Amino acid sequence: MSYYAIDFGTSNSLLTFISSEGKITPVPLDPESGFVLRSLLYTPEKNKWFFGTEAISEYVTHEGEGRFFRSIKKFLPEASYSGTTVHNRNMGISDLIAIFLSEMKKRADKLTGTKTDKVILGRPALYSLDKENDQLAQERMEKAARLAGFNEVIFCPEPIAAGLDYQSAEKKEKIVLITDFGGGTSDFTLMKFHHGKYSQDDILGLSGVFIAGDVLDGVMMKDFISPHFGSQFEYQFPGSENVLQFPRNLLKKMCSPAHITHLREKDTWEFLQHITKFSLTEIDQRRMQNLLTLVECQLGFPLFNEIEKVKVKLGKVTSAKFFYNFFDMLIEEEVLASQYQTAVSPTVDEVMNSMMDVFNQSGLSVSDVDEVVLTGGTSQFPLIRQNLASIFGEEKLSNHNIYQSVVNGLAQFALRQA
Repeated sequence: MSYYAIDFGTSNSLLTFISSEGKITPVPLDPESGFVLRSLLYTPEKNKWFFGTEAISEYVTHEGEGRFFRSIKKFLPEASYSGTTVHNRNMGISDLIAIFLSEMKKRADKLTGTKTDKVILGRPALYSLDKENDQLAQERMEKAARLAGFNEVIFCPEPIAAGLDYQSAEKKEKIVLITDFGGGTSDFTLMKFHHGKYSQDDILGLSGVFIAGDVLDGVMMKDFISPHFGSQFEYQFPGSENVLQFPRNLLKKMCSPAHITHLREKDTWEFLQHITKFSLTEIDQRRMQNLLTLVECQLGFPLFNEIEKVKVKLGKVTSAKFFYNFFDMLIEEEVLASQYQTAVSPTVDEVMNSMMDVFNQSGLSVSDVDEVVLTGGTSQFPLIRQNLASIFGEEKLSNHNIYQSVVNGLAQFALRQA
């Protein structure tokens, strides 16, 4: 009985094949980047889709025509999300994810020479703090997997998977905190490792929050970059004495790598065009034109890609320049590391507070932890590491398979299903 183990991530996705003989084989899904397939979808026309790094190159080739999607995992727990229009067809979140999972399965089937229809899917410790939304997210994910051609779908929490991967390499008895900081979620598992068979009783605490790398990028967008795109825009309709400001709900979308593409929805797009006519100043008019260009040409992905680069630089230098040039739109903004750290501190504090829930559940204290294992790309964000070092001590922190620990652990979980 063969399985696929799939780590469908907000930013990156991976797949491993577990044969009926129990052999575990990572599958290279992207011709350019190997095992990691970036969770990107691009469709320039009906029934034509591109994925991962190819999605980026095709997006550039077609000069942004069509629809480009990133971070779609973030929509899973949003009960109000009814889908989006793609080439005159309304597609729900399960439909979009199914297209991506189907492509993963298609590529894996070709490389393994099988038609595997059983899958172990990773899921965050919590898709949402709301139990109903958390259940809704898993149901949507299961529907997507079945639409993609999987007849048996089994879920395993991603932090537990990361723990299983660590356990497979660790033989000593100890209390370990597994931290998984990704693009969309931050998950935590407090586990007891020992000799002998793994048991559910070894999970001492489990918590998570839907805040990670994308939100850190969103903070930079909101506090430093969005004014160039009208976030402080004011307008006044003829005959009215009221001066109105840029809508907060649209600012929230503008500052989300996942939601920015939805500013192109018909009603929203027409609203933005309409209010631009009633700008109070020339600079407001120009900045709203920047936003209209950003939306119309679907430049959200390269914009946030540049923001992420600046975020990474600020972990090494005291300041970095955000530079973005497209057609007649030139955006330059110097960002100080100290200012950015101040801006993201409340967000990091929220993540740390979620982590501390595992100690409330277990009755243990931070001093009882022998080791803190860091996985996920966002675990390298300096402020997060500084907080962890302050709480546990630098000597207890260790990196473990930053990007592959979850899918490796899902494969270990699959072996237990055989």
